[in-house]
Amino acid sequence: MGANAKNYEFYSYEEFEKIQLEEDRFKLEYDNGYIYYMSPVFPNHDRIKNKIAFGIMDYLRKSEKCEVFTSDVAVVFEKYNEKYEYEPDVMVCCEPDKFDGAKYKGIPSFIIEILSHSTEHRDTGIKLQVYERFEVPEYWIINIKDSSIKVYSNNVNGKYMSINTYTFGMKIKCMDGLIFDVDDIFSVIK
Repeated sequence: MGANAKNYEFYSYEEFEKIQLEEDRFKLEYDNGYIYYMSPVFPNHDRIKNKIAFGIMDYLRKSEKCEVFTSDVAVVFEKYNEKYEYEPDVMVCCEPDKFDGAKYKGIPSFIIEILSHSTEHRDTGIKLQVYERFEVPEYWIINIKDSSIKVYSNNVNGKYMSINTYTFGMKIKCMDGLIFDVDDIFSVIK
């Protein structure tokens, strides 16, 4: 795919699903007509993803409806003539009846994306806009390069009212009581 949207080929969602079934080498995401091939991640990306996912799983172990999923479960956002399908690094889903096979067709309670060179512009651009507009309550963008976590929360009518950046020495409260220590999150980096 080219660097400029003018060079991209437009695909219907049905065409995307067909390509997705045939493609076994790469994960794919869909941005309302455009397909993105996902690059393999570096180990530090996965270390941080696992650290957070396990922390959330431990916190939710008594929950009967909320579950944590990592980057192999897709979420589909659809409204009017728009459709998007992403595989967030981490997401919490609390409406089990919204699964349609391997795809979640509801609004996750919490999404985390960990930046990489190939996805940074999408995670901080179109995905941020989609998550905000579709009223995902909380969205984290984790930047390994500068050891920071940007938290978008308090989504009111499709607009994040709170945007905070957390760095070393700080703690993040999320999901009505779960607390993450930023130092601890980044302690897994090698």
